Amino acid sequence: MNLETKSMAFKADNLAEDGTFSGYCNVFDVKDSYDEIVKKGAFINSLNEWQAKGKMPPVLWQHSRSDVIGVWTKLYEDEHGLYGEGRLLIDDVAKAREAYALVKNGAIDGLSIGYRTNKWAWNEDESALELLELDLKEVSIVTFPANTDSTVSNMKAEAMKQKDVKSALNILNNLKL
Repeated sequence: MNLETKSMAFKADNLAEDGTFSGYCNVFDVKDSYDEIVKKGAFINSLNEWQAKGKMPPVLWQHSRSDVIGVWTKLYEDEHGLYGEGRLLIDDVAKAREAYALVKNGAIDGLSIGYRTNKWAWNEDESALELLELDLKEVSIVTFPANTDSTVSNMKAEAMKQKDVKSALNILNNLKL
C-alpha cells in the first residue's frame, strides 16, 4: 500500500530565526476533494506508538524519505486538528536551510502528512469516507498544499483505490443476503 498524504497551508509567521515553527498538520471534520473526512482521535494511537518509541515522526522535505530536514518537538491532537511544534535543522542540514529560506520568503507554504489508513467508515449522509485511525509516518514541508483548509494531495493511484472501495461498499450494501 502506498503512503497517503494530506496537505494544508503553513504561514511563515510561525517560523522563528532558529528554525522553530508550529502549525496545524491536519484539521478535523473537513470533507476534502477526495470525499474523505479525518475524524478527531484518528492520530491518538499512532502518536502513542511514537511516544512509546521515544521519538516523533520526521519532518521531511516534499515527502522524500531521504530528505529529513527537521524534528518534531511536540505533536498532539486538540479540538481543531493535529497540531505540531518542530525545528528545522538549519545548522546541520543544507536542505533544511533551503526549506527555511523558502518558507520565510513565502515561496512555500505547505505542511502535509504522510500516513496509512488503519480504520475507516463510510458516512452515507456525507457520501464520504471517514478516516478514524491513521498511522502517521511523517510530516513534510511541501511546495503545493492541496488548499488552505486541509485537502487531500493523495497520489492518483490511492485516489482510484478509494473510489474502488466506495464502489465495493455500494455493491455490498445493495446485496440482499
